[in-house]
Amino acid sequence: MHLERALIVMRTKAVLVSLLVMLTVGCSGGQDTEFMLGQKLMLDMRYYCADGTPAESCKTPVTTLLPEFAEIIRQGRIGGVILFAENLDNSQQIIELNYAIQQLAKEEGLPPLFIAIDQEGGRVARLPDEVATRYVGNMAIGATYPLYNTTFAERVNKGIAKSIGQLGFNVNFAPTVDVNVNADNPVINVRSYGEDPQMVAELGAAAVAALQSENILSALKHFPGHGDTHTDSHTGLPRVDHDLATVEAVDLLPFRYAIEQGQAPAMIMTAHIQYPLLDDTRFKALDGEETLVPATLSHKILTGILRNKMGYQGIIVTDALDMAGIAHYVDHKNAVIKPFNAGADIALMPYAVRNPQSISRFWELYKQWVQAMSSGEIDRQQTQLSVKRILQAKQQFELDEFTRKPLAQRIQSAVDTLPGEDNQRTEMALASAALTQVYNRGVLPLRGSRFYVVMPDEARCMAMTTALLKLQPGLQLTCDALTAIDPDKALPDLTDSDAVIVGDITPQHSLAEMGGMADLSVWRNRPDKNTQEAWVRRLLVSAGEQSVNAVFIALRAPYIISDYRHLAGAAVATFGYNVTVTGAEEEGTVRAHGAVFTALAEGLLGRSPMPGKSPVTIDE
Repeated sequence: MHLERALIVMRTKAVLVSLLVMLTVGCSGGQDTEFMLGQKLMLDMRYYCADGTPAESCKTPVTTLLPEFAEIIRQGRIGGVILFAENLDNSQQIIELNYAIQQLAKEEGLPPLFIAIDQEGGRVARLPDEVATRYVGNMAIGATYPLYNTTFAERVNKGIAKSIGQLGFNVNFAPTVDVNVNADNPVINVRSYGEDPQMVAELGAAAVAALQSENILSALKHFPGHGDTHTDSHTGLPRVDHDLATVEAVDLLPFRYAIEQGQAPAMIMTAHIQYPLLDDTRFKALDGEETLVPATLSHKILTGILRNKMGYQGIIVTDALDMAGIAHYVDHKNAVIKPFNAGADIALMPYAVRNPQSISRFWELYKQWVQAMSSGEIDRQQTQLSVKRILQAKQQFELDEFTRKPLAQRIQSAVDTLPGEDNQRTEMALASAALTQVYNRGVLPLRGSRFYVVMPDEARCMAMTTALLKLQPGLQLTCDALTAIDPDKALPDLTDSDAVIVGDITPQHSLAEMGGMADLSVWRNRPDKNTQEAWVRRLLVSAGEQSVNAVFIALRAPYIISDYRHLAGAAVATFGYNVTVTGAEEEGTVRAHGAVFTALAEGLLGRSPMPGKSPVTIDE
């Protein structure tokens, strides 16, 4: 058995070495061109509808390696895939899927694939909580920096790396090192470590080193910086108008710092974002209008700045090319050609395969991309260098290692150890260390036995009340969810309340983040955010009129606290709001809990300190 495994390892390494030699010497011919193209593509396979359901309506998740996708990997010599929450059910299923992907590559004599995931922690985590610890998130880590320096960046990312590595992933699109200097940033906010560039740089570099110490390729994102935007690049094309001094001192600093470390990031992800002072080139968009070139398509930014000026030698990967920041401006053909010519090594999610018709369309595009390489429309020498970087990374990070052990052994090991007691202890320690008392006018710790609680939804009502009752079983608690308030009805009677606790998630969280305790009708019928905020203000005014102490909890971005300073006697920031919901509502066994709410209950009742410091400025 050991001899057989050793021979497999030797064969895989021999394949990679021979391919590297081929690229070093130079190659020609259609098959070589197709191989190079395939290695530069990273596809998603989130949904597939064999019955021909229109692509935009197809919502059937892919949880096994379907023959259709196996054929695309095989014929297209595909170099990587990215998996999402829809692809991931439990440890055994995830391992079987990833193992099948790598076995297919091995059988076809192809290099092992990059298998990527967005497991940042906090609000961006694709794995189920029962499989991998989610942790609280980057801004929480930033809140611990004054006392703990890079400790939690290291511990959290080490834990993430070990978990995803056991499951067969080898690339993590993390960490996010965007410097969040815009309070209205809709997409980054708590995904950032904070607003101080040097702190972000140090925490980001520590995260990179921790991930890569466990043989997980880290992809630093989003270059050249997504921290000062008020548009989400998933839905539009953001623009940053910083002067050059600010770009250098804020946006680029974390990337430059990471590149200069001994453990540089294996990958850097581009941003679909305009930086006119870095590149003011204009191009004609799909609608015929001229617009500024985004970084993902910019040769000046990717090659001129990242590759040449900053000296980055690793892999440049685009952000998803089906995002509106690209897809609304460039057709599918050029959404691959332009980033490659700009200097990107890997095109992430260049075309969504969702049904048999889209498979046909994919092959049409594939032929166009091959033709662009063959004709020189895509520079061949640059392509060879790019593929060489890709193959060297696959060799360096031993992507073939996952299939060296038998599938059954991989599954048993994961089932026995995940999500891991050490990881869960780290999650709890981070939640407690990040807990931040923003201000307190004699309200905390809370006293009394009757609390009126308001939380963003039912799952967080349950998590908060459960945590409070565990610490003080005699408490009388009433919790209302903001998703269910009726703004036309009278406010609750606070006469018998000793304190009011209001928890807020701003920006608004998604249906998927509500923990499964609200269906689509509840989500659609909930009051809008403005209505919820107006109701909370009325409630806090009422509490003040009745001399009832009130505490405001910012569960996501803490900037919102400034809107309630004059209404609440104390404010606390957690920088995270994750809950895990278990059981079945119809059976009466549903439970909700989360490290953030455990730590918050301890802080509110004075059982533990709140040592965090907000890593972003909260206006007074």
